[in-house]
Amino acid sequence: MKQIVFLLLFIPLIIAASSSCKKNNDNNDLPPQEVVTNDTSGYTGTLTVNTYYLDGNNNQVAANGTNVFLYASYNDIITDQSNASNDLAIYRLTTASDKNVAYFGYINYGNYYVWAFNTIGGYDYERISIVQVRPQREELLNITMLQK
Repeated sequence: MKQIVFLLLFIPLIIAASSSCKKNNDNNDLPPQEVVTNDTSGYTGTLTVNTYYLDGNNNQVAANGTNVFLYASYNDIITDQSNASNDLAIYRLTTASDKNVAYFGYINYGNYYVWAFNTIGGYDYERISIVQVRPQREELLNITMLQK
């Protein structure tokens, strides 16, 4: 009789313990990763920057080999100018030695700051400009750097 009472008390404990070890699929699993399969070109545009500088006679001349950096905010440029070890640029391009074009390709729409700088003939030139990239548009920015 004692064994029957013991089994009647012990069986519910075993059932309770085994049910607490079961995996519960009620919202505890992470959702699967979503793979983008649609065209996102409606949110991007292209950006091309042409770089020039004003020579001693105030002639606009193509500035080949210019550093062209793209930023999300003006303060990031100021920080980079004051601290060379802290690079906050989104993209860093250098135009070719025979061309003055920096092509950033497809980027998300929005407002961006462009910092162009170069040393030409022993003189430092630079310019900061802002550009708005619009969806499904080819944006062209002509930047004319001035001597520092």
